[in-house]
Amino acid sequence: MRKRSSLLLVFLVLVLFTPQLRAQNSGVLLDSDIRVFTFLGALHAGGLDPDSTQRSATGLAIAKDFQDVPKELREKIHQFYQEHKETKKSEDQLSKYISLALLTEGPPQFKLILPPTSLPPDVLPIAAFLDLAKEFYSVAKVEVIWSKYRASYDEAIIQQRPIVNQIILTTDGYLRIVSGSFLDRRFTIIPEFLVPPNHFDARNYRENYYLVFGPSDRLKTDEIRHQYLHFVLDPFALRFTLPHDTRIALAKFIEAAPNIEDQYRNDAQFLVTESLIRAAELRMNHVSEDKASSELDASIRAGAVLSRFFYEALKTFEEAQEGLKVAYPGMVKAINVSQVQASFEAAQKTTAPKPAEPTEIQKLIAEANMQLGNSNWDKAKELFETVLDNHDASSGDALYGLGVVASIQNEREKAGEFFEKALQSPSSDKSIKVWAHIYLGRLHDVKGERTDALRQYQAAIDIGDNTRNALETAKRGLKEPFRRPSP
Repeated sequence: MRKRSSLLLVFLVLVLFTPQLRAQNSGVLLDSDIRVFTFLGALHAGGLDPDSTQRSATGLAIAKDFQDVPKELREKIHQFYQEHKETKKSEDQLSKYISLALLTEGPPQFKLILPPTSLPPDVLPIAAFLDLAKEFYSVAKVEVIWSKYRASYDEAIIQQRPIVNQIILTTDGYLRIVSGSFLDRRFTIIPEFLVPPNHFDARNYRENYYLVFGPSDRLKTDEIRHQYLHFVLDPFALRFTLPHDTRIALAKFIEAAPNIEDQYRNDAQFLVTESLIRAAELRMNHVSEDKASSELDASIRAGAVLSRFFYEALKTFEEAQEGLKVAYPGMVKAINVSQVQASFEAAQKTTAPKPAEPTEIQKLIAEANMQLGNSNWDKAKELFETVLDNHDASSGDALYGLGVVASIQNEREKAGEFFEKALQSPSSDKSIKVWAHIYLGRLHDVKGERTDALRQYQAAIDIGDNTRNALETAKRGLKEPFRRPSP
């Protein structure tokens, strides 16, 4: 065991001090992207996120700059977005527009790099957005705004590059692979201020892998490592395929297995690689055996049915000296489908008890919040009022929701009353209270009552809850008065 540790130390020292193995030169790139910037800028100009409570200060400033676009174009973008919107929250729609952006050559023409018939299923219905993006790029003078904020993007990259490099070093060290041996393949990590801090989007198109995320105080290291592991390991599944008999037996088993997610059922290579990644993450995180067993069962139930096999195989790998490239072929040859099936059946028996059915109030609140996210203000208001009238007259969720609706509809007095009542409600948790204080601070700012606004922002900070980036928002309120975005 001591010999292996010494070898790993030597490997990491070589990696750390070999320039061509740095993330910037090893097929891994951390950089901003004007394609994503343009597409998301267009959506913001079209009213994608009327509340914007989750944006960083830089994101809010960029979105505000894009409000100078002519009203006619903004309305066309808004109409397109609404017509192609699914029944999900606004931020959940970002993924397909980000994907479309990444499938173009970039400005000013934004030509597709794939034939339209080869576009992913979620992207194909919005392909016509390319014309709007092209028009927006020209009319909004995107290059000017892009240049204005490049220093902010560069600063975010500088801050995050050491963490990304560390993820790569530790992952390569665990797998005992040589960084930089990716030929023409590339993994691009894109920080984007117009993306909410809690959102990330992972995509891969042939040899290009992407991860787009909103910069925040806590870098999404788990998501970055997961996508990097796919970048490293996907070629293994292509090069070292399962033995013929194993592949046939596994396919028959997967076809008959219940409740497996479609991606596992339809893509054997994804199944193999995702199973290995799930196992490797548990081993790299030094998760206790009990917790690892529970998480392996959950992965197996979802469809990563080889996770437990790889988890045990990695234990042997860790005690050896060769890298994964050497060990991998032997691993896949050792897969026993009968044992995999037994593992799957055992995982079904350890299913965690189903959560209690939501109450009628919880159902109504969930539906109201969904309508709120879809900009259906009147329907959301009706549902929140139903909760108060028929179920709980002091519901913090409903009072807060009505305050948000009233604020959006510029009914300031009503909004203030609802937020005050939400603060007094015994059912309001910290996330409701912190945002009620923030909204009250904004209402005071709009009325020019700066002293009262400061008191509300400080009260939000004192609560200490950071739901939806509340603390940064409240601190920003202390620094400068809130200004309602132009319609």
